[in-house]
Amino acid sequence: MKRRKTIGLLINDIDGSFQTYIWLMLKQAAEEMDCNLMVFEGRSLKHDDFAEKQHHIIYSFIEKGRFDGLIITSASISTYIKYEEFLQFMKKYEGIPLVSMGVVIPGALNVICDTKAGMKELIRHLIDDHGYEKILFVTGPEGNQEATERLEAYKEVLREKNLEFDENLVIQGDFVSNTGYRIMEEVANSNMEYDAIVFSNDDMALGAMKFIDHMKNSGNYSLDKKIILCGFDDSLNASKVNPPLTTVRLPLKEVCYKSVEVLLGDEIKEQTVILPSVLVKRASCGCDYKKEDEELKNINSVKMVLDYRVHENLQTYQIDELFDKLCSALKKSFIESCFIFKYLEGPIFYNEEMAFDENFKVPQRSEMVYAYYKGQRMIIEQSDRVINTAQILPERFMPEDSRFTYIVMPLFFKNEHFGYVCFEVNNNDVITFEMLRGQISNTLKGALMLLERETMGESLRESERLASLGQMIGGISHNLMTPIMSISGVAAALEDLIYEYRESIGDSSVTDEDHYEISSEMSEWVNRLKEYNSYMSNVISTVKSQAVQLNSQCNKDFTIEELVNRIKFFNNYDLLIEKSDLSIFVDVDTNIVIQGDISNIVQILDNLIKNAIQSYEGKESNHCRVELHIRRNDDNVIFIVKDYGCGIPEKIKPRLFKYMLTTKGKSGTGLSLMLSYSTIKGKFGGDIWFESKENEGTTFFIMLPINKADL
Repeated sequence: MKRRKTIGLLINDIDGSFQTYIWLMLKQAAEEMDCNLMVFEGRSLKHDDFAEKQHHIIYSFIEKGRFDGLIITSASISTYIKYEEFLQFMKKYEGIPLVSMGVVIPGALNVICDTKAGMKELIRHLIDDHGYEKILFVTGPEGNQEATERLEAYKEVLREKNLEFDENLVIQGDFVSNTGYRIMEEVANSNMEYDAIVFSNDDMALGAMKFIDHMKNSGNYSLDKKIILCGFDDSLNASKVNPPLTTVRLPLKEVCYKSVEVLLGDEIKEQTVILPSVLVKRASCGCDYKKEDEELKNINSVKMVLDYRVHENLQTYQIDELFDKLCSALKKSFIESCFIFKYLEGPIFYNEEMAFDENFKVPQRSEMVYAYYKGQRMIIEQSDRVINTAQILPERFMPEDSRFTYIVMPLFFKNEHFGYVCFEVNNNDVITFEMLRGQISNTLKGALMLLERETMGESLRESERLASLGQMIGGISHNLMTPIMSISGVAAALEDLIYEYRESIGDSSVTDEDHYEISSEMSEWVNRLKEYNSYMSNVISTVKSQAVQLNSQCNKDFTIEELVNRIKFFNNYDLLIEKSDLSIFVDVDTNIVIQGDISNIVQILDNLIKNAIQSYEGKESNHCRVELHIRRNDDNVIFIVKDYGCGIPEKIKPRLFKYMLTTKGKSGTGLSLMLSYSTIKGKFGGDIWFESKENEGTTFFIMLPINKADL
């Protein structure tokens, strides 16, 4: 039986008016040509949005030899970067058969749409058929190849028609719908004179139409003349708006089918295939238009789950509960298979520049923590639990006897990445995947934080016991000197008695009474020796029973914002703190970075806050006022925990950082002030001190140095 080929698809987004059509056509082509499709949705490179950039990591999951070829929607992925940057990004895929859609890449089969000719046809139509001469033109992103070509087409047609080019009629855009909305708002509120507006893509044009609808519905918008507005791409929604949008249709179906067909062939040769674009005349330019005159696209990409509230139904921070609820969510979303993996070695921190580093690798191994296959929750076999990350899935979930389509998406919180999720695609719903991915990321992050806190608490309890053991050993070393010296004395006394007894042998002057006396003294010294031996045995047994291994913590860094968010998160799940009157005041730049393990400082502050609450003897928690202040002092950050409780007795103050003083018993986290002191000093290079008056309250101060890079 001939082996079914597997194609990888790199696409910026599957949920978008233009990109949805490309995605569905590629999916349809793969189905009809009977090949597997693995989709990596990683957003447009260097897009302004921080969260968008975090999706770039998925582009690094591709490994040579895993796929029979790659299709990359290069035009949309490279929208916001220069051509040279895009070629640098592509280096990681060298040696893999490649089809590029939209941008010419050396060594690849490049399938290109002639967008320039299509834009020229649109501008000529507005001038020749409608008599519009003052045409306002909204460009795409600066430096983008397609945006540049479309602007050049506009200028060339003006010259061709002997019309003067007016740079005031050119507005910088970026292919984003919200930008179209904003530009239309600015134009409507200005005194600009124009006959028609041409947007360089449909998304911006549709955003502009949304603004017009909002203004008309509010009654705040009126124009003396009809708005003439056009786009470019002929996206899914272009024919559905009112009025239907005049645009330029790209031969996307032909591009998609050609891309898949080429990769299923025997060999890919470097070449560039150029396909023509076509003007689509609809009502927004002033043409007469009837929908029945146009062949409607037979694509169903609507949201299939209208009433199911994924967010509300997945809200939990317990991993087992999350996975149980996820099964229900997947069933109601008509998703047949879903797999969740976490990086085996722990989370990593990602930034956008890593996408351009050909040497950057995602964590080598990942652990499957959730498996839902063909509508059923699966028990994870030991052989499937840990895989190479580039493998994406264990082999048994990529069967040879039936084709599959999977979409792979990263799991992250801010720039902290802890794994990935893989969905099987079995319908045309494009919205559900991102909804589920985002909610899984958020809830999994919360669950992992709680798990981390539990582990951290156990580690701190072990550290506390070790510190206690250290104190005990110090006392033992002192106390053992007494029996050791006593044993030496016993040995000397016994030696004297043995010598005396030996000398008495054969001496007629030594009576039986003398022998009994020597024997009695020997017995007395032997009994003392037994007592000392028993004492030392008990001490050694105690030491052995309390011996523990210190769990080391790795050194990282964190921002004030991350610390505050972590504190607030944990406080919401601590009944004692949640019920108290705790106020947090942050008077410092939250982007400041502190060098050290965030878990240590969180636990120290948590203990100080709880101690502050407990200082209100006999009061209800809601009457226990505690303040946490975070301020900057020169090159340091000061953390201040203040209460108005009973204060610290004078006789205890000198011992506070020297001895372990805990009232929480065995079940508490119990990070002592002594251990806090050594942690702040040793691990952070900081300082800790306090001020207190009996019956007036206590204030603890922690000073930590700011990361040198922030100074």
